[in-house]
Amino acid sequence: MKKKEWIIVLVIAAFSLIALGVMRMMPKKNAEYDPSVLPDKDPQGIWVAVVNRNRVILYFDSGVDAEYEVDGNIGHMTIEVADGRWHVKDVECYDYTCKNMGWVDESAILPIICLPNDIVIIDAETAANMIAEVTDGN
Repeated sequence: MKKKEWIIVLVIAAFSLIALGVMRMMPKKNAEYDPSVLPDKDPQGIWVAVVNRNRVILYFDSGVDAEYEVDGNIGHMTIEVADGRWHVKDVECYDYTCKNMGWVDESAILPIICLPNDIVIIDAETAANMIAEVTDGN
């Protein structure tokens, strides 16, 4: 390589390192709320977990009407909660089985499962047991 090419490569590398350093020092958006940690307050309904790749990416209270958006392996998913029940309102995948499962509540036998996105929506206690079994190797 010529001297000019080395200088260009070094300048690009320096800018990259500086950009990475600045990004690490910037405060994280909404740092006081971590959706993957079970809140310590009592829910109005039950705590429901959204699990992706054997880790909880979101907990939500089934007693609070709201909409939540999460990203799966291949696309975006919108979960709607109303009147103590929840369902997949919209999803980006080729299957739509999770959307077609309809509304479920805490008495549901089956969780909502989106195989293409590798997402399971299940009560928090069952999710904790499921993840513990996977991480323990059982």
